[in-house]
Amino acid sequence: DDMDQVAIHEAMEQQTISITKAGIQATLNARTSVLAAANPIHGRYDRSKTLKANLTLSPAIMSRFDLFFVVLDECDEVQD
Repeated sequence: DDMDQVAIHEAMEQQTISITKAGIQATLNARTSVLAAANPIHGRYDRSKTLKANLTLSPAIMSRFDLFFVVLDECDEVQD
């Protein structure tokens, strides 16, 4: 969702969160670590494509993360 990406981008870039409720606007400090998970496009990770091509995350959001770990589930009818 684009609105979620905008919200997380503010927290990761400016280390603040802006909230508006009942006519009151507040900006709060956001000092935390972010651990995120994402599912690949079409539900399957395509090894022939890059990580960026497998996800629908903007380059601005991806640049805020220090590490990426790709966890693959190999389909195996015998073991599964």
